[in-house]
Amino acid sequence: MKLVVTLVFAVFAAQAALAQEAKPSEASVRQLFEVMHSSKLLDAYMTQIDTTMRASMQQALAGQQLNPKQQKILDDMGRQIGSLVKAELNWPAIEPLMIDVYRNTFSQHEVDGMLAFYRSEAGQAVIAKLPTAMQQSMTGIQSHAQALTPKIVQLEKDTAAQLKAAADPQPAAQFPQGAQPPQPTPPQPQPQPPPQSPHR
Repeated sequence: MKLVVTLVFAVFAAQAALAQEAKPSEASVRQLFEVMHSSKLLDAYMTQIDTTMRASMQQALAGQQLNPKQQKILDDMGRQIGSLVKAELNWPAIEPLMIDVYRNTFSQHEVDGMLAFYRSEAGQAVIAKLPTAMQQSMTGIQSHAQALTPKIVQLEKDTAAQLKAAADPQPAAQFPQGAQPPQPTPPQPQPQPPPQSPHR
């Protein structure tokens, strides 16, 4: 009897675990994206990427004087890159992929929990303030990275010097026993022009 009770309990426990790990429905994931304002977050992220790319181009050209024609070419390239990014990385194009990712990653129980959180006041505060927090974090990280760059460059130079010093010496040319290495050919005397007879 005790064994039967144990087996029944195990079956119900397994069913409960399977229910919690059930794959979330597509509708619930869509609701989660709506509550999280995912489309707006993606637009803001794309704008941030565009700004970062333009700043990187300006930094790469720092110290170079561009004439108006060159500046126009550079601006046109920036606009074209922005158009390509927006055409390929907009929410209608990304949403099906994200739905599959969430359905393959989270359970229905976890999606329901996230829905409850993001519908709360604290969850909406996270959604509203997280982009600002991330932008400030990236600014701080970039400052640290810029300070680190000279140290990395010096480390690369030191490593290159160590590799050169540790390289195996080149083997000397081998000659048969008793043979002498070839001697450089002495320069041959140049023929002198015949003396010219004096004019009479």
